[in-house]
Amino acid sequence: MGFGTLFFGYFVMFAFSLSQVYFFADIIGAGITLYAFSKLSEYNRYFVAAMWGCLAFLLMCAVHAASLMFELYDPAGAAAIAVNVAKTASACAMHVPMFLGMRGISVGADADRLIRTSERNLVLTMVYYALYLLVLAASPLLGGATQYVSTVVYLYHIVCILLNIVLIYKCFGILCPADEDENEKKRSRFAIVNKISDKVDAIDEERVRYREESVRLANEEAARRIAEKNKNKKQHHHKKKK
Repeated sequence: MGFGTLFFGYFVMFAFSLSQVYFFADIIGAGITLYAFSKLSEYNRYFVAAMWGCLAFLLMCAVHAASLMFELYDPAGAAAIAVNVAKTASACAMHVPMFLGMRGISVGADADRLIRTSERNLVLTMVYYALYLLVLAASPLLGGATQYVSTVVYLYHIVCILLNIVLIYKCFGILCPADEDENEKKRSRFAIVNKISDKVDAIDEERVRYREESVRLANEEAARRIAEKNKNKKQHHHKKKK
């Protein structure tokens, strides 16, 4: 359907971009996410708008990467701020239709919890972008407090990213096309995701087997003790008759 690819692309695009070392993760992740949106657009038209937002984000990431390699502009100058604002705005323009698309598909699937989670994450993420732009605009007035406020907003951003990753994974696990067998386990295009999933399933199966074996042994022990108790009662009863 596309949510598995979106999960991987979104993770690379935002989770890896939090690293202090830049290695084009945002560009790579945006490319994967763009492909995922193209697949999801078959099920909801909001993902077409998400594609355009993602494409704009990809272009801004490319401009930023080029500036790091070729020093196109001053990293602390007005051009850098303009690119940063454009990158933030395009990310916002990508997230809004992405959440609306998730909500639309969830409505069609009667997945009430996903509907509410999509709406919640939409609000939380939009609050982050509003706070980010507000702090950027008010930084001359905040003075020395800018660093502190920016750190708080940054931590809030991490929370939003984690919540969004969890939401995408839930969509991958719950939502499926109408002609797809819901009982059939979904496989990702990426081998590492399948390996992790298989490992988790193996651990769960081993835990279930251990619990079933423990219950069986406990029942056998209880039956043995009851039988032994009944046997002792009979022997005691025979002794009294004598």
